[in-house]
Amino acid sequence: MRTIFFGSSDFAIPSLSALASAHDIAAVYTQADRPAGRGLKLTPTPVKAAAVPLGLDVFTPEKLDAGFVALAAGLRPELLACVSYGKILPVALLESATLGALNVHPSLLPQYRGATPIQAALREGLKTTGVSVIWMSPRMDAGDIALQRSVAIEATDDFAALHDRLARLGSDMLLEAAAQLDEGRLARTPQEHERATYTKPLRKEDLRIDFDSDPLAVVNQVRSLSPKPGAWALVNGVRVKVLEAEVSPRGDVGVDGDAFAVACRGGVVRLLRVIPEGKPAMTGAEFARQVK
Repeated sequence: MRTIFFGSSDFAIPSLSALASAHDIAAVYTQADRPAGRGLKLTPTPVKAAAVPLGLDVFTPEKLDAGFVALAAGLRPELLACVSYGKILPVALLESATLGALNVHPSLLPQYRGATPIQAALREGLKTTGVSVIWMSPRMDAGDIALQRSVAIEATDDFAALHDRLARLGSDMLLEAAAQLDEGRLARTPQEHERATYTKPLRKEDLRIDFDSDPLAVVNQVRSLSPKPGAWALVNGVRVKVLEAEVSPRGDVGVDGDAFAVACRGGVVRLLRVIPEGKPAMTGAEFARQVK
């Protein structure tokens, strides 16, 4: 199936690889290179970095204007596949694909539409999330559902673990949806829009830990942001990124085994793995000994 792929982040790479192994990828569209790192070196998106070695044609349009639509439509796509692209595709482009346009979203839509569904599910302590493959529409994440699968969230899951599991499931589901689309039997179930909830891009203030919160809320915040961008706190005057934490079953404060236990509202959180500013990753206990 002649396909144009739209994607930018790591989440999209398994889907791109799966499609490239089974279909004709006419082009890959991704976000433009951006300055990154301490040297602000122009850096390609993860999708561009993955697509170039595959020999795929990669384009990085800044604007999705009429010229862009004409260029993409001129590739005569049968399928548009969009996974974590970061922009809403114009209606004229969606209509240019002869079989349809599909999007992979890491939530059980209509719940958690928007930019940060994985982080939101972890931060709110959900036990279940999932992946939805939807028919693309002009409204963000509001298209009809083609396929949807649930996934259990384990107590040990952080953002990286859940992200990778959902990305792999999303790639499998996208291949399955493409096959059903080619056979003319892909479902189209409208979302219950009145049940929709929304997530927002992360803000700087979302990263700071407030130890005046409930211990479980602190732990869920850490899980939702680990390892990147990472939740942080000031501990004994030192800025510390917290990679792993758990609610203390005993309530002791201070060095507690390999952890450093901190009082919260109504309980204690054990900081298991941390990165003090300017230092490598270490256990909470190692950090505590350094700041004495």
